[in-house]
Amino acid sequence: MVSNLFVSIVFTIIFWWFTTIFLLRATRNISKVKINVLMILSTALLILGFTGLFWSVDKQSITGVYVGFTSVLLIWFWLESTFLVGWVTGIRKVACPKDVTEFKRAWLAFLTINHHEYLLLATLFCVWFVTINGENFIGLYAFLTLWCMRVSSKLNVFLGVRNLYEEFLPTPIRHLSTYFRKKNCNPIFPITFLGAFLINLLFWDNAFQSEIDHMVVHFGLLATLLSLGIFEHVVMVLPFQLNKLWSLGLNPQK
Repeated sequence: MVSNLFVSIVFTIIFWWFTTIFLLRATRNISKVKINVLMILSTALLILGFTGLFWSVDKQSITGVYVGFTSVLLIWFWLESTFLVGWVTGIRKVACPKDVTEFKRAWLAFLTINHHEYLLLATLFCVWFVTINGENFIGLYAFLTLWCMRVSSKLNVFLGVRNLYEEFLPTPIRHLSTYFRKKNCNPIFPITFLGAFLINLLFWDNAFQSEIDHMVVHFGLLATLLSLGIFEHVVMVLPFQLNKLWSLGLNPQK
């Protein structure tokens, strides 16, 4: 039991760190060639992801859980790639004008990412459709976890946090930083943080209390994934930045 949980934790952390570094590196000093190569690779992973997800939905086993979880991460990799290279963002592709009202800024900010938000919802529906009649729901729960934490991150950088990490933005979407706000914190941060923390307590409790091996892995993967999402929120409000954690992917942009 303990070994299964430990492996699920290590697997998730390594996958998260490696794919983050890879995407950061692949989208620095981006060119048409790099974009095409990345999108061919990520589209192949998308196909592999949905194939694996479809295969895993009836597999109540450790292998089935890992395949379902990894498949959704591959799907998510494609979604991130489409956004970072600027293929799917929103109808607005320019910086935020100065001296606009907060309501106007919110609407303009939404227009910069609205197409990608629709794509996320469409993909969520596809994941739900594939998994809903199965017995292994790890893929759906993992996607919901990623999606909810992404929405929370967007709201928090829009409303204002201490560390915005604008240097992570590739050139095609660098204009998005003009819609961010820099401040120590914002009113919804404690709410989103507390909500994620309480849900994660349930995940960890189930991971430690379950007596079925594949359910230990199931909740271990989800708990670690959500913990990483919470960690990404925490680094937004720390009195210092943690760029060195991702330094391998942050070569200077031209």
